[in-house]
Amino acid sequence: MCWAVPAKVVAIDTDVIAEVDLGGGTIKRVAIGVDNVKPGDYVMVHAGVIIEKLSKEGVIENLKFIAEEIQRTEEIMGKSEEEAKKAADEFFKEAMKILES
Repeated sequence: MCWAVPAKVVAIDTDVIAEVDLGGGTIKRVAIGVDNVKPGDYVMVHAGVIIEKLSKEGVIENLKFIAEEIQRTEEIMGKSEEEAKKAADEFFKEAMKILES
């Protein structure tokens, strides 16, 4: 399964290439697939392409979804419900710190 991931645009290199912050200090050059992208915008990146602009609230909703999937995956892998929830909560907490920075 492939997922798009939320990111923040940090620079526009050319008309078709942007640099995005994927969190945790990971900066990646990606193709721009939507109009009017500028530094500071929140976007969704899939397969190295910006596919959508998001509001900050949209990013939070996506992070919540990812955290839910982390919890489900942890449970499938045999972790207890408590351990799985802890892993999801830690991901969300760290992601929110990055978003707020």
